Amino acid sequence: MNSRQIGLISIHTKKMEQSMKFLLNFISLPQGSTMTRKRQRFILKMLKMNKNKSMIDAIENHHRQRSMWTKIRTSTFWEHEVLENNDEFFKHHFRMSRETFDILCNELKNLEMHDTNFRKCIPLKKRIAIAIYTLGSSAEYRTVAAIFGVGISTVGMILKEFCREVWLVLKPKYLCAYPLTEQTIKENVSGFEKLGFPQCFGAIDGCHIEIQAPALDSVDYYNYKGWHSTVLLAVVDYRYRFLFINVGAPGRCNDSQIYEDSYVRQQHRQPILKEMSKNLCGVDVPVVLIGDSAFRFSESLMKPFPFSTAATAEENNFNYSLSKCRRVVENCFGHLKARFRRIGKGLDNRIDNSTLIIKACCVLHNFMNVNNDEINLQWLQNTNNNPQRQQPEHSTQIDNLRSCM
Repeated sequence: MNSRQIGLISIHTKKMEQSMKFLLNFISLPQGSTMTRKRQRFILKMLKMNKNKSMIDAIENHHRQRSMWTKIRTSTFWEHEVLENNDEFFKHHFRMSRETFDILCNELKNLEMHDTNFRKCIPLKKRIAIAIYTLGSSAEYRTVAAIFGVGISTVGMILKEFCREVWLVLKPKYLCAYPLTEQTIKENVSGFEKLGFPQCFGAIDGCHIEIQAPALDSVDYYNYKGWHSTVLLAVVDYRYRFLFINVGAPGRCNDSQIYEDSYVRQQHRQPILKEMSKNLCGVDVPVVLIGDSAFRFSESLMKPFPFSTAATAEENNFNYSLSKCRRVVENCFGHLKARFRRIGKGLDNRIDNSTLIIKACCVLHNFMNVNNDEINLQWLQNTNNNPQRQQPEHSTQIDNLRSCM
């Protein structure tokens, strides 16, 4: 073989390498337009017709290899720090004890995922830990993602799935006071009698939670204190447990208006509450709810006497006893915000997701109350010391004014 033939062979080899490199780059392009996909399929078809096996194998092998399937993330918080530290460390970060956390994992086994041929799933306990940590802190999703070594979108997805599962699975067990039963009524009436107010089933009040209002309805969520909120209307028992919650009403609505249109008002018109009346000082008193002056007085809802400098001693004593027992609902809201700081600091989720998160936190509050998972007093002090939005205060005068407008 002479030098001319060797030169021609080298030139041909270089052209083949250049062609292969071009084809490899072209085949590996992202499948964007329809024309690009057609050209890629045409090139493979022509190569197979010409039976250029070496080039076909090289192209197909290169095409099967992905440059990145998952981003490598590292974290030692859940895998090492949580396991190696004591129970106090666990409760400080997850706002519940290890025992309660294990019970919660057993209740929410439907959240467990399975490994695939492409990647390993996030274990059940880690998924629940991510959701609990997100609710218990005011950190951004990216901060939580960095702590647990997952993606930012993964944190949001896990939180939404967790809250939905909590509402579906735990709500029938831990937020089931309605419809009313004789046993439930007797238990709560007995509890409030020990606190100093007879014939009381529960205390009712509303709490404004700051949200990111939808642009089209932002006016409706703008309360008169000057910030956007949604209202959590709740009935609470003597043990600081939620008996009923109504979540999602716009911030401009007052508590009495929400109560008048709620399911709980219909429930407290049932005859069983009058049948369980008790004679007090010559008056048959049915089982009632107690609320503040924002609510409208009725046979099913007791409120304090209006403020007056000429009030009698009996009226003042009555107002004192009612206000003392009604504090259970205010303390319950305080415990909810102290344990789940994302609610206390305000939610930046979509309005439908915000409603789901609030409902799930209320159910979790009852779940931990039933399992005797005590709240840390330091959390309450931190909540009281940190500056928060001032809660709007409604009055019956405002209600009457709006009804006339």
